[in-house]
Amino acid sequence: MDRRNMEPYIGLLRQLIGLKTITAHVENVNRAQDTIRAFLSEHGVTCAMEELDGRKILYASNTPGKTPDLLLNAHVDVVPAENDAQFSPVIEGDWIVGRGSGDCLGNAVCAVKTLCEADDDVSIGVIFSSDEETGGRTTGHMVSLGYAAKRLVCVLDNYDDDNICFSQKGIMHLKLSTRGVSGHSSTPWLFDNPVDKLITGYARLLEKWHNPTAEDSWHASIAGTMLRAGIIANQIPDAAEMSVNVRYTRPEEKEQILDFIRKTTGAEVEYVSGRPPLAVRSDAKELDLLAGVMEKHSGKRPDLTRMHGATDASYFASGSAPVAIIGIKFSGAHAKSERASLSSIEKYSLVLNDLARALKRS
Repeated sequence: MDRRNMEPYIGLLRQLIGLKTITAHVENVNRAQDTIRAFLSEHGVTCAMEELDGRKILYASNTPGKTPDLLLNAHVDVVPAENDAQFSPVIEGDWIVGRGSGDCLGNAVCAVKTLCEADDDVSIGVIFSSDEETGGRTTGHMVSLGYAAKRLVCVLDNYDDDNICFSQKGIMHLKLSTRGVSGHSSTPWLFDNPVDKLITGYARLLEKWHNPTAEDSWHASIAGTMLRAGIIANQIPDAAEMSVNVRYTRPEEKEQILDFIRKTTGAEVEYVSGRPPLAVRSDAKELDLLAGVMEKHSGKRPDLTRMHGATDASYFASGSAPVAIIGIKFSGAHAKSERASLSSIEKYSLVLNDLARALKRS
């Protein structure tokens, strides 16, 4: 690693971590967007700031318009920390330790470095989103405004041993509700208990669902996550509800799954929020170009992988360009041990610039 070349970017990353860009702290997240914009502007990179519900969304590019050949996406918001010490980054050899160092501020700085050092004749743009940890509506907003890629989208938000993720499951957040007749718990036969109906319906769903296993996991999954009912221990409530998280692999499954859950549980099913699945053709030419560049810098041919979790990549699923999910080397996402490799930030900026050159030649 060229430490002298990296010092400005390490300084930027330290500054961003120290801003405490927790998603709910909109002012702090906006301050991070302004900080990145100032850094890029000093390096001659063109920037535009969009906004959604008071949240700033930075777009930076070395080419005119909203559709570069290579579009990068990284988010600047982070999850809360156990204590403020996690917002005071520490350098330990090649590692920078602190909240957001890997997820995803280190990746954002990698995108900054890529832009600052890009050749004049390549075409790169970056969306710096600001609410990925709570659903990523800011990325969706940018897509709705016409920001897209001509050739390839790279979402910088996942490290998987220098492999390329080309597919991720969609998400549905659902609310299951049952209603009954409330009354004193000493005489349950006089009333209609919605808790019993909800539990019985969900148990019936689990019996018929057949969740994936570790050995065969690329199927739709369901998990109950929250239960709410009642206000006091000796009263049967008049309503009960449960939050359910569904992950699914194919867009056409969405309505089928909703219909199955309604019929099986007998509950009222409300679709609260969600994101579509992402499925890219594994033989896409642009993925092959990316794999070749990564092999050059890592010494091994990357595998094409799938992920059960979600990133902002799902918002690009309806576009014409393939999408790849990659990222710098880091560990301990959302944990107090979170850390990112400084040399990996440098390496992936080289990967992305080489990729931009390969796209231009092809």
